[in-house]
Amino acid sequence: MAINLARALVKLDRPPSGPNWVRFVRDSTPRTTGAILSFVKGIPPFNYQSGGTAIRDRLMLGIVRDSAVAVTARSGSPAGRQQNKELVEAFFDYDKERRYPIGTCVGFEQQWFRISREVLVPVSPLVVLRESGKFVPVFLCGWSDLALDAAQRRLLMTIYEDAFLSLTDFQGSPAEFLFFPKAENDKGKKVREPEIWHRGDYSLLSSDELREQVDRYLSAREEARAILLAAKAEEDRREAEEKRRSTDTEPDDLFSKKPDDK
Repeated sequence: MAINLARALVKLDRPPSGPNWVRFVRDSTPRTTGAILSFVKGIPPFNYQSGGTAIRDRLMLGIVRDSAVAVTARSGSPAGRQQNKELVEAFFDYDKERRYPIGTCVGFEQQWFRISREVLVPVSPLVVLRESGKFVPVFLCGWSDLALDAAQRRLLMTIYEDAFLSLTDFQGSPAEFLFFPKAENDKGKKVREPEIWHRGDYSLLSSDELREQVDRYLSAREEARAILLAAKAEEDRREAEEKRRSTDTEPDDLFSKKPDDK
């Protein structure tokens, strides 16, 4: 399928949310450039919006398991309905032990991790609960494969802290980060299992370490832009050439000739 290079260039200036952005910040500039290009050129077959909505409705409204699963069956891309269903079921299995309070959600505003003056990464939890007298932001990532290395995990926790948890209301709060990646069970079947992070589980990046990661991303982003612009210029050149050839080979219009034309 042809890549829409103009759209890819626009997408380059609109980073995805925290976990997805962290996923393509790699350990070298060339690898980061490659990950950025894969992201901006690609079109994911589905997302986890319906699963997140169902889990949010559980925490806010107390909907039951069957109703939450039904949300994933009637919304979102058909390609992702099974994945979203499995995510919701894994959350309900986990919540049998965790027992989140129902109906204690409080309002909050989406925040941003600032990479540069123009580039911002959106950061927000799924919900903020009030539990035991404290605000508890609950972040959710629906991936079935949690392929983040140690540096990326530290980076993710750092941007959560910088952009959201450092706000006055949450400075002394616990926070939970929910992942449900697939793992092989004792029957040899891959099923989603909870992997829960808490505030403090990973050491935050120092200011120098964070700056190094951000600078690497910005350098890789400019390399990706140069590659896309070169590809777009070549695409425009080919289209102009094809148009010129098409015009040159068009047959003469007999009806446009003057009577004395030979």
